[in-house]
Amino acid sequence: MTTNQFTVWVQELFDTCNIHNEIETSKLIVEVMRKFHSLNQEKIVEQVTANQ
Repeated sequence: MTTNQFTVWVQELFDTCNIHNEIETSKLIVEVMRKFHSLNQEKIVEQVTANQ
């Protein structure tokens, strides 16, 4: 997933969210953070593999 794809995904996710519901918003933020973290881990692995 590219940065642009990630940005579009996050925007679509938040467009469907009821921002007045703190629990729903918090769950979405956690989901976005997990996805971002997993994408970063993939990039790190790609960089390490490419450098070997």
